[in-house]
Parts: sequence; structure tokens; C-alpha cells
Amino acid sequence: MRPSCLIAASLAVSALVAPAFANAADVNVKAQVAPLPAAKPLATAPTLSAATSEKAGCGAVLLILGKVADGYPEVFAKQSNGKTVQSMLSAFGFKGKAMLDEAFAEGGALGLTPSQTYEAGVASLLSLAKSEVTGASDPSAAGRQASMVLMKRCTGMGG
Repeated sequence: MRPSCLIAASLAVSALVAPAFANAADVNVKAQVAPLPAAKPLATAPTLSAATSEKAGCGAVLLILGKVADGYPEVFAKQSNGKTVQSMLSAFGFKGKAMLDEAFAEGGALGLTPSQTYEAGVASLLSLAKSEVTGASDPSAAGRQASMVLMKRCTGMGG
């Protein structure tokens, strides 16, 4: 196509759409807006079962432990049994991933998003752990006790 034809075509298009653009740019022209329908009340989100909540919460904790073990091998290299601990935590990460996948599938069946399932699981697990931490003399002791509660609940290991 010749440049003169392109110019003529663009002028023709401009002439056709100019009135529409003029009205769109004019703030004094009131557009006809259809009224919005009445809002429906939001349905309450379904809740996870206790088992699925625990699966999601423990899955998140174990996955994080595995990611730390895999991402920071130098932390474990300094300890005499570091490689063993690192391998165990890495295995916990695989277990946590499987638990999260199962929890996400179960939550999805209820219409929950993965983030809703994750948040419900972590909140449930933390409230359970908090209720089981008793008689700690200071924050450090409470932290150690809470970590043991979480490990026992999520892995079945611990005293």
C-alpha cells in the first residue's frame, strides 16, 4: 500500500471515530449507567476437618525444615552429626510437601484455595501447640517446649 493511501485511510478512520472520542472526553456528557443488582450476602467459607488442618499445618512446618536443610548445608557441616540431621530434615521436607499436597486437594474439594487451606492449617497447628505449652519459665523455654510439641505432633517423634 502506498503512503498516500495509508494517510487517506487514517484520516477516514479519524473522521469516523472523532465524534465518539469527543463525547467520551466530554465530562459534561452523562453516560447511561445501568443500576447495579443488589449484592448477595457472601457465603461463609467451609472449614477444614481437624485432620486436614493438622495435615496442612504440619506439612508447612516440615516443608520449611526441609528447605532450610537443603538451602543451608554449611550450618550442618559444622556439627559432628550434622549430615545425619540435615538428611533427616530434608526427608521431613519431602513428607511435608506430600502432606501439603493432600491438604490442598482436600481443601480444594471443599472450595478452598491453597492459601486458605494453608492459613487454616497453620493457625490450627499453632493454636494446638500453644495450648500444649505449659509451665515454661521463660520465653526460651517456651520456644523449646513448643518446638518439641510441633515435632512430636507432626512427625510422631519425641518424648
